Amino acid sequence: MIIRRAGFSEELASLIRRLFPKSESLFTENDVYFVAEETGNIIGFVHLILKEKAILLQGLGVEPDWREHGAGSRLLDSAVRFCDGRKMDILLKVKPTNPALNLYHKKGFTLKKIQDVYILERKRVN
Repeated sequence: MIIRRAGFSEELASLIRRLFPKSESLFTENDVYFVAEETGNIIGFVHLILKEKAILLQGLGVEPDWREHGAGSRLLDSAVRFCDGRKMDILLKVKPTNPALNLYHKKGFTLKKIQDVYILERKRVN
């Protein structure tokens, strides 16, 4: 499995639409994507949005057949390294029922605020 930074591609946009039908794929100068590839096909992605004081983890998704194979964990590791390299914290909103919640906790995210969704934060490593 290869994890790499990615720009716009129809394959990535198509994956995002399949995994998150109600979302919109953004590809601006503030959007950063990392993808997981297996046998030349994109099987997962993580989407970051650069903000002034922190980086927003906008989305993390993996093809259903590839879940529980480490792709999500490796994508999140790439996102964390990217943010730590910029010396910026990561924020994300996640529903309490999201199956990735345990993964986020394992990777150092802590609960910051509760509304109808959890706000998780990961402080940068200096």
